[in-house]
Amino acid sequence: MESVSNQHEYVIAVVGAGPRGTSFLERLLAHVERCSPGQRRKLRVLVFDPAPHGSGRVWAPQQSPLYLMNTPASFPTAAPSGGTRRSLPASSCSISFLEFCASAGFDDDAASYPTRSQYGTYLAWLNKEASAHLRGRGVSVEHIAEEVTGLVPHNDQYLVETAHAGRTADAVVLAIGHLEADLAAGPAHLAAEAEQHGLHYQGPAIPTTVDYRLFGPGENVLVRGLGLNFFDLMIQVTAGRGGQFRLNQDPAPGQRYTYEPSGKEPHLIAGSRRGTPYRAKTLAPGFVPGGIRLQHLTPQAINTLITNHHQLDFTTHLWPLIEQDVQETYTQYGGSGVFDVIAFAKPFQHQSWASPQEYQHTLIQWLEDDAASSAAGTGSPEKMATNALHAARLEIKKLVAEQSIRQSSLLRDVEGWFEPLVEGLASGPPLQRIEEVAALARAGIVEFLGPEPVYGVDTTQGAFIADSAAVHGARYTAEHMIEAMMPPNRVSQAKSPLVRGMLAQGLATPAVIESGGQAHVHRGFNVTAQPHRLIHADRTAGQIYVLGLQLSSVQWGTAIAAEAGGDTRGSARSLTDADAAAAEITSAAAQGQHLPSVQNAARVQ
Repeated sequence: MESVSNQHEYVIAVVGAGPRGTSFLERLLAHVERCSPGQRRKLRVLVFDPAPHGSGRVWAPQQSPLYLMNTPASFPTAAPSGGTRRSLPASSCSISFLEFCASAGFDDDAASYPTRSQYGTYLAWLNKEASAHLRGRGVSVEHIAEEVTGLVPHNDQYLVETAHAGRTADAVVLAIGHLEADLAAGPAHLAAEAEQHGLHYQGPAIPTTVDYRLFGPGENVLVRGLGLNFFDLMIQVTAGRGGQFRLNQDPAPGQRYTYEPSGKEPHLIAGSRRGTPYRAKTLAPGFVPGGIRLQHLTPQAINTLITNHHQLDFTTHLWPLIEQDVQETYTQYGGSGVFDVIAFAKPFQHQSWASPQEYQHTLIQWLEDDAASSAAGTGSPEKMATNALHAARLEIKKLVAEQSIRQSSLLRDVEGWFEPLVEGLASGPPLQRIEEVAALARAGIVEFLGPEPVYGVDTTQGAFIADSAAVHGARYTAEHMIEAMMPPNRVSQAKSPLVRGMLAQGLATPAVIESGGQAHVHRGFNVTAQPHRLIHADRTAGQIYVLGLQLSSVQWGTAIAAEAGGDTRGSARSLTDADAAAAEITSAAAQGQHLPSVQNAARVQ
């Protein structure tokens, strides 16, 4: 393997050229544009990713136009825009996705739900523009369509290894996004049984990497998961195979479409612990509708709690305030009585059904009701109360990032039950998808398992099986099963040779959270405060910066993008992370400044 180095330049290796890597390039440009070339060493930027640069795999512009984002066009950005620019000055190519849409000929309706390929086109444009503007400022930028397989400390620098060469870098930015992962014990057992009996098992994966052609016309497909990956599967094997959603005349909400099959569709039998899909987003405008005001979970109340308790327990200190805000919002928008948001998230708890047909009827009615509630916008007390919950989530994210919530409570409460609660209620698809799945259920293309379904393999039949104790007589068999979910964002399960190698040599360590007197290995890397750098096994930290999903140890949630005009402490924090890394790296590259030794970096407290 050839080794390439350059002693006269400050070299930055960006590993991952998706949204986070692209945001870093744009933020680096902003810092370069604010200083003269004489104030720093010559910069060289090496950008590594085998996937399309800018979009990465998830947002590839070439993917099916049937895949939609689950945020309106007004939300996402990979560069500062609007009010965010008061804290993070814009670069010469800093625009949001919505601002890009008008110039690209895309739908620029702020409330529309764009395709993922359109957002990928924006990311590819921003990546290309940032690279070109950097070159115009004398920065060398090289895009390398290869996977980084290893990272090794080398003479106060890092050797960045690919299959064909090794490049030396002074600083490394890890923006590696979603990674393939080893299966957990239960799914691994299913996969092994499936292989033994000639069945097809599809584990958690990015939807664009799944070969849905393996599901033949009319074949049963067991699906575990009714979140966003389910809707991708659903649309790709129906409309993606020539089926038509016909618009009904003067339809009631939830009955907007009739589905006309092509005859090529498989039969999807889908389940989740709740028994229902994620609820649709409301048509009330805004990422958080404008009328939502938190009266109890306020900055003043939070500051008082922190003053009195230093670190907070979510269930004791924060959840009561959230419940009050949810209830008052429900009442404000016309709801009567007590709104139990936890019960709302599990509508079929402690219920049973006499037959699968009875359960299908219940689910279709649930879908139609949810669609009607979403279509009502501010006329739905339930949906507006759910948006108060969503607004509270944004405040909790800030507290997690600022380490104001006890680690034990973060693990037990925030990640343990609050996260799935909010995901199912406030992170669902656009209304269109619920209308479509209702039409597919009426057409018999999609069938639902009951709550708390159980999946397995019947070794005598040589088939997958699934049933729900809540639905009498519901037992399904299939030769296919798919986990409709993304790979787990857990560094200790990552298949990536880069991540495995860094963990093995102690260059990286997983975060550990203490709870109940026990140490729990967390999902993300152990990192320093912002700008987040890897903490090595010897508790030192060098010049390896982390952006995105692998920061889950210090940030809660996996937002797909920053919010255009958002708060740099909250919904636009991913831009703050990129900016902080770019600022420190450009400072280190300042002319004549001593570069810290990787092996002798300052000890982390």
